[in-house]
Amino acid sequence: MPKRRRFLLVCIALSALAGLFVLSKTHADKPKPPDTILFEPNIVFGKGGDDDLKLDLARPKKIDGKAPALVVIHGGGWISGDRSSLHPLLFGFANAGVVCISIQYRLAPQAKFPAQIEDVKCAVRWLRANADQYQIDPNRIGAIGMSAGAHLAILLAVTPDQKSFEGTGGHPTHSSQICTAVGIAGPYDLTLGYASSVKQSAQEGPAVRSMLESFLSGNPDQVPDQYRDASPINYVRKDKPLPPLQLLHGEADTLVLVEQADVMAKKLREAGAMVDYLRISDATHGTFGKDQDQHLLRIFQFLRTHLKLPGA
Repeated sequence: MPKRRRFLLVCIALSALAGLFVLSKTHADKPKPPDTILFEPNIVFGKGGDDDLKLDLARPKKIDGKAPALVVIHGGGWISGDRSSLHPLLFGFANAGVVCISIQYRLAPQAKFPAQIEDVKCAVRWLRANADQYQIDPNRIGAIGMSAGAHLAILLAVTPDQKSFEGTGGHPTHSSQICTAVGIAGPYDLTLGYASSVKQSAQEGPAVRSMLESFLSGNPDQVPDQYRDASPINYVRKDKPLPPLQLLHGEADTLVLVEQADVMAKKLREAGAMVDYLRISDATHGTFGKDQDQHLLRIFQFLRTHLKLPGA
């Protein structure tokens, strides 16, 4: 497939995705996979407690050698969301030569942290366990997430050595380490997020506190260790190698405040980590602003580089 067409397919897919990561129910209309890819829904990749965890997989029909893989993580404040909402992203990146999976993870309040990151890590291990079957390069696995999904994608990237997050979902002999991650409109310091919620509107402030309390079993005064352990910013250190990360956040985001990405990018830079931070002046929690196509293309270019797609 010509490189220019691959760019366009991905940008179209990302554009279709742009409005889907708000904290709401997913759209009822679901796109059909194009003829150029293979789509396998409802694959069981592990166990979340006693329940099967499932993913949807899209991959190119023809793979020369080994392909990179991408874990796509939906948002929803850790309490809602649906992996099928991200099918446009799967189809676009599969057309660009990536094996993509959109994953289910356990939701709060029924499942408390760290259940969610355990499920995400299990999905990465599943990719490595099935690398031969799907022609995946186990050294080129990345993640992308929106909102709560961004939190989980970045937490995944900065905790390769956190054994307490591995869980018992399956494939224990394989690593959950990834080579890159993208976080869009995500929270990275949850204690700060709770404290700053008092500055938000009468609708959004209580909603933020409710989601965090459901996710972490209380407020920061009640469970300070949970807030500390669930915050990606607390795993960034100068003596700890981290993969290249990309953060995108809107200055007009009134749900997850842009200070979240500001403090995370600052901490990463101080630690000497590679971070591509795009602070978008007119973007909200559910949009990329007037230059949407440019920002979406930047996501694709970042992943193309760090997943080592052809032409990178």
